[in-house]
Amino acid sequence: MSEKIFVRAEWGELKECIYGSSHEFIFPKWNVDSDLRPVGEFRQMWQSNPGRSLEDVNPDYFRNWKAQIDGVVGFLENSGIKVHRGALISEANRRFPDGDNWGSPTGWHRDGFVTIGSNVIELAPRTMFHRRQRFATRHILVQAMERGGRYFAQPDCGADQSVDAPGWGYLEGGDVFVLDKKILVGHSGHCSNPEGARWLQHVLGEEYSVETVDVDPSCFQHLDCVLCTPREGVAIACTEAFPGGLPPYISDWDIIDVSKQYCNDALGTNHLVINDQTVIVPAEEEHDWMEKELKKRRFEVVRLPYGYVYRCGGSFRCAHQPLVRL
Repeated sequence: MSEKIFVRAEWGELKECIYGSSHEFIFPKWNVDSDLRPVGEFRQMWQSNPGRSLEDVNPDYFRNWKAQIDGVVGFLENSGIKVHRGALISEANRRFPDGDNWGSPTGWHRDGFVTIGSNVIELAPRTMFHRRQRFATRHILVQAMERGGRYFAQPDCGADQSVDAPGWGYLEGGDVFVLDKKILVGHSGHCSNPEGARWLQHVLGEEYSVETVDVDPSCFQHLDCVLCTPREGVAIACTEAFPGGLPPYISDWDIIDVSKQYCNDALGTNHLVINDQTVIVPAEEEHDWMEKELKKRRFEVVRLPYGYVYRCGGSFRCAHQPLVRL
């Protein structure tokens, strides 16, 4: 029997999630949405091949990308975690909402929805290529209604790239951190905005406290590009990425401070928290020091290869969105 839908906190025991699909990667149109994401050779591939399949452009890269995503899913399932995968997005829905081909970047399912407590909320992303991700996961999310979940959607933001006016709230899952009853919403100017945070506070009610957190707009798009909270009282953070300082809620925690370069080049805070004792960190050498820092704090660290994925612009946290974390 399936457990009731509920997400308590970032460090809660992961029981069930939606994880990134590996059946295809269709390059989205390159624009401001894309500029802060990919690095290295993948950046040039994306810029040069909007609307094309990664499998056609570079079969070797696609094969490794797919293998690394599927490898994590296999590990999670072997660990007893229930994993759902998103469906294909139709050609018509790739062109939602404005007629341009915004591709199919469904190796990452963090941004299209969020689960807070028993609330399963389809979000209204500012980023154009995240707006159609709802079509890959809605068949999964709708089941929340039979499992004690409150399933609903933020008002859609239409075909405009961005509107800065009352009622135009944007939220992306990479910006939303669930810290029990405290909810942090990142604001870099690229993705979520304060109006989106205001809407989220409204729908969650007085039970929760929603706080907007400013993030350096010159380097980062989402809060989870500069923050990880693997245990209450412990955080991995790029402190120089917070113009107003760390959020007060975590400012006195034990902070593993990371550099902007580590975050930009290797998604150095975007790890997968299994519970408050276990964290998945990429196996690539550039993350060796992070394993040591976490082990100093008595975490078990699992290393899985993920370089072909995170160099596209999103790592482990970006790939999954929980439905049950207890």
